[in-house]
Amino acid sequence: MKFRKILFTFFIFSSSKIFCQQYTLKECIEKGKQNNTAVKLAEQSLETRQQLLQSSKNNNLPKVDFLGGYNYIGEPIRINMQQVKDGIVEGSANQSANSANTVYQQITGNPLPQQVQNVIYQTSKDIISAVYPNYNPAIAKQSYFLAGILVRQPIYLGGKLNAAKELTKQQVESGKANLESSQNLTAYNIALNYIQVMYLNSMIERQEKIVESLEKNENYAQNLLKAEIIPPYLKNWSNITKLQGETNLKNLKLEKENALLTLKDLMGISLDEPLEIQEKLNESIEVPNFSSSEKNTDLKLLLSKKKEAETTNDITKSLSRPNIFAIGNYQFFRKDLPLITPPWLVGIEMQWTIFDPERKSRNLASQSLVKEADLLINQKQKSLDLATKISENKLLSFKEQSETFDAARKQTYTTTEMVRKRMENSLSSVKDVNDALQLQYEAEKLYYTSLVAYQTVIATYFYITGNIDDITKYIP
Repeated sequence: MKFRKILFTFFIFSSSKIFCQQYTLKECIEKGKQNNTAVKLAEQSLETRQQLLQSSKNNNLPKVDFLGGYNYIGEPIRINMQQVKDGIVEGSANQSANSANTVYQQITGNPLPQQVQNVIYQTSKDIISAVYPNYNPAIAKQSYFLAGILVRQPIYLGGKLNAAKELTKQQVESGKANLESSQNLTAYNIALNYIQVMYLNSMIERQEKIVESLEKNENYAQNLLKAEIIPPYLKNWSNITKLQGETNLKNLKLEKENALLTLKDLMGISLDEPLEIQEKLNESIEVPNFSSSEKNTDLKLLLSKKKEAETTNDITKSLSRPNIFAIGNYQFFRKDLPLITPPWLVGIEMQWTIFDPERKSRNLASQSLVKEADLLINQKQKSLDLATKISENKLLSFKEQSETFDAARKQTYTTTEMVRKRMENSLSSVKDVNDALQLQYEAEKLYYTSLVAYQTVIATYFYITGNIDDITKYIP
């Protein structure tokens, strides 16, 4: 029964190792570029800008609107009869006189005497004035429906359409630069975290060897205690030292688990997904060929933003130019319309803002935005040049430092072995061996810390110069 439990435990342990996904740094970066939340957000932003660009390509096409509505007026529409009274009375009287004159002339061949015409004119005027309404009649309907089609075709907008289209193009370019910047930053953070995992792998391996040596030292001390060669406190000292070594090993493994969780988050995968990194720090130190920072993605983004600012300035200038449209309106439904108007019309419409108190301020603001972009680009370029130079100097410095620490840690191996042999010949104590092992561990920690610093600077250098993917040539 006990054998079966041991076999089952071994099977579970082996299966977890077999099915646990192994990733190289290159694979981690590729995964992060696909799944990282910041990258996905940048991709979505780019897609939005591309859709806006597609929309702007149609901004010179006519705009067709359906206009329809129901209107109710507060009072009935009234015909102002008094305003036209004099014209109607005068016209009717003249018409009566002229008609009488025409009839008389057709019968007799002679025109009607002027005195008679005057009598007919005055009589007609008096009669019409007497019967003419002294009020303004109202139209009974107070509500009506209207429906039609309005077409508006831009003819000249002072360059606004082209400038708006150019702005959306620049926004797409900015979106691409922002996506590249997000991908590079994600790759950089993944590289830093991957280096941390490799450091922990190296330290775990070294600490396991230290713990193994401490166990041997404890067993040796136990034998010496049985032989009454050393006092009990020396044996207790070896026990405490071994426990400290085991505690350090557990802490390193916990740190690795936390680093792997952070790495999963950067890669955009589930925190429960199995992931294992077994690579250790590369002890082969190579200084890369130095290059400029022209490919830096943040600098590219700023350059794209400057072009956006310049295009915005063009749009602001175009606001002072007139807009000319061709218009057409056709009303196909005019139920109960109180006034009969033509069903359709076409024409040319011009809109020109003659006075705008904010125009000057907007122009100055857009010009200031371009200058601000220039200053930001200049500041970023200087910052990149400084960071690149500092990184180059640090690479050379850490290379020499790592070589020095490497020689020092190798010397501690010799020292530990010498102290162990002296202990076996009763020329040194168990505590001396433990101290030598502790010194060896500290020397190895310094060496691997210098390697981490060196590889971190390499990753930073490639990130600054815009070549972050090149880090995979130096880190497996």
